[in-house]
Amino acid sequence: MFTTNIGILALITVTALVYLGLLHRVLDRMRLTKIQALIILLAMLGAGFLPNIPIYGGLSVNIGGALIPAAVAVYLIVTADKAAERRRALLTSGVVAALVYLTDKIFAMEPTSPYFIIDPLFIPAIVAAVTAYILGRSRRSAFIGGIFGVILTDLLAWLENLLLYRLHVPIVLGSTGIYGASVIAGLGAVLLAEAAGEILERLQGGPRK
Repeated sequence: MFTTNIGILALITVTALVYLGLLHRVLDRMRLTKIQALIILLAMLGAGFLPNIPIYGGLSVNIGGALIPAAVAVYLIVTADKAAERRRALLTSGVVAALVYLTDKIFAMEPTSPYFIIDPLFIPAIVAAVTAYILGRSRRSAFIGGIFGVILTDLLAWLENLLLYRLHVPIVLGSTGIYGASVIAGLGAVLLAEAAGEILERLQGGPRK
């Protein structure tokens, strides 16, 4: 996954929205308080600068970019009110991973290409948000799908390297911490899902979960 300074913008935007209380409904649905959300965001930022943890065969993991967001996603799954929502979140993650993996294969090109009009980092977030709404229109599923979807995509790339004996090609789950694709996908998916949800709620005259 490529990374750009859009991660900094995403972090600043979400942190500001949380601090100003503009995402209180999202936090309520995620069973998080404003203080807890700010602590998690700052923890991801700080831990993103820690050394990656090597696992096996060129695979390593970034604490701020993968472990902490994944732990939050697991928390959201465990605290979901209904089993159907848990299944929906896991299904969303699988579908996002498959679509992002195929997108990387089909539209593989350098970000500097004149034909690449969308930054690669936006693709997981857009896919996660759209997929989450197709499967259930849940902000919770959007976040889980964005985080787990990108992490699963990187795991698929690592398994592909193992099968092709390309162990010299490193795969880092969470890539560059808070600036990586998995974090941007999760945060971006929530923002997109919240914006779309607000529009739908106003048009249909009722709140959605």
